[in-house]
Amino acid sequence: MFAAKGGCGKTTVATNLAVTLCARGTRRVCLIDLDLQFGDVACTLGLRAERSLCDALQRDDALTAEDVAAVMTTFRPGLDCLLAPSGPGAAAQISPELIEDLLYIVRDMYHYVVIDTPSQFNASVLVALDAADHQVLVATPERPSLKNLRLTLDILDLLYDASARSVVINRCDNRTGLTAADVDQLLRSPITAQLPNWTDVPASINRGEPIAVGYPDHPVSVAIHHLADALAANDGRCSRDPPSA
Repeated sequence: MFAAKGGCGKTTVATNLAVTLCARGTRRVCLIDLDLQFGDVACTLGLRAERSLCDALQRDDALTAEDVAAVMTTFRPGLDCLLAPSGPGAAAQISPELIEDLLYIVRDMYHYVVIDTPSQFNASVLVALDAADHQVLVATPERPSLKNLRLTLDILDLLYDASARSVVINRCDNRTGLTAADVDQLLRSPITAQLPNWTDVPASINRGEPIAVGYPDHPVSVAIHHLADALAANDGRCSRDPPSA
């Protein structure tokens, strides 16, 4: 999950997508907060950030699946979260190489891995983009956000296959002053999903409960469900079968 501009609701989309994928039943899901300095997954889900990837730094040998499992925080059965470190300066201790090792391991531990990234192209984000089977880009229907997304698409087109990508427009509202034609002109790219704007979403964040959990029939929850369906149907590239225990 990536947004070129902060405040687009990327973390909200990521957390609701993760719980929706988990709600499919037998699928194990991992949600990784890769915004190492200002990650919001913990507070969005009402979790205490007692463990993070920093807890695996003291090992002298290579990172293992057991090490990764030990730093996970369970949100609900089938959904584990790797939370961002909460201590000052802790993010600087986590190298892109460690993140690369982590992503290599978790892809064999879970059916789905959702990575919430910061709104910047740093080394850690590039590692995540390289490892991703699919990239989900989030923007809002405002000219600055759409302009930044268009620039992001131009960059990603040079590096990655555009067919393994989805564009999500969050907080869609006919009162924004932008028509569908305006959005098409600014973006010049197919839109996979449009999530409606509801004040129920900020209320769910403040409760620490994803709206897809508390209100599965809400219009936003239904839109997230359709997004999850689209990703799961992406030629099987978004789902992996972990080895048997």
